[in-house]
Amino acid sequence: MIQERRKHHRAKTNLPLKIADKAFDIITETADISSSGIYCRVTRLLPLMSKIEVILLMPAKGNGRQAKKIRCRGVVVRSEPIILEDTEKAHYNVAIFFNDISKKDQKIIDGYLGSEDTENKIETEIQTLN
Repeated sequence: MIQERRKHHRAKTNLPLKIADKAFDIITETADISSSGIYCRVTRLLPLMSKIEVILLMPAKGNGRQAKKIRCRGVVVRSEPIILEDTEKAHYNVAIFFNDISKKDQKIIDGYLGSEDTENKIETEIQTLN
């Protein structure tokens, strides 16, 4: 049996996401998330160890509440090129480790991962990230 080495719970869920640097802004969504990082697909190469800004849109708990934007800094720790047969455009599966995130924001992510909403895709427009 394989033993899990991760310190933080991880869940497969699609949350709106913006990755930014001085040279670019990428709007995408998570493939999975933990309070220590994300895994997502992007359409440009992000070199290993690139330092980037990450903005996540976490669903609100309860009716009438707004989604919560979490802003943090991250480092690209894995980048895997994926070439799809039905398109000439390459994609990259990227793992980003949060190297600068507040304890409060980590708790918000952990709270979301522990809720029943984790399996549901957020239905907030990605334009909210802009």
